[in-house]
Amino acid sequence: MDEQIPGPDGRVTALAERERLGRWRMVAANRKNRLRRSWGEARLHLYEEGLIVTDPESGEWVYRWESTSVLQNLSTINGAIRDAAYTLIGPDGAALTVGRGIHGLFKRELAAVGVTSHTRGPWVVFEGQWGPEIQQGVLRTQLSTSLERLARGETLVFGRISLDRNSVSFKRKTADWAQIGGVSISDALVWFNDARGRSLLTGVSVSQVPNLYLLLALAERLRG
Repeated sequence: MDEQIPGPDGRVTALAERERLGRWRMVAANRKNRLRRSWGEARLHLYEEGLIVTDPESGEWVYRWESTSVLQNLSTINGAIRDAAYTLIGPDGAALTVGRGIHGLFKRELAAVGVTSHTRGPWVVFEGQWGPEIQQGVLRTQLSTSLERLARGETLVFGRISLDRNSVSFKRKTADWAQIGGVSISDALVWFNDARGRSLLTGVSVSQVPNLYLLLALAERLRG
């Protein structure tokens, strides 16, 4: 991370304290490009319990891990991340996309994951550092609650994937957890496979799966 980027100022610090975001972790800045002036000196401040994105016009976006869904869309070259987009969705459906990539979804696909309004945010760099931290924060904060909901017999929905303590479903097809030998990601798709590695459900685009890390952790707990 660029050490020359200043940490949070008093306004951001006060906002983080009010929203109970915990300890500040890192900062990332908008991509510098003379041809792209939008978002200017925008900043992404990552905290233990959430993040704050600010823009030069004093705009503020705050997301807490406990109530946030996140979509990711990565572009890679030879296995290394070239650019990425992370779309943060608050409990009110307000979404903000940050990162140098694109979310890659149609409007109807955003609506399907609960987005009611969408803002194309800053082209924040170093996605390979703060992006996984977002997913890990959501996983760490929401895992125990998700397991409790499953234990009560509830169904959890991750976009077009739904799961309960007995099975997982996608596109009107259902597989019992006892049938699932593993869950893998290949060609930007999530696959639910049997013990022989054969797919039991059609591959699901990673870009359409909210809280991917949480889904994978739950599947690992539930599968046979």
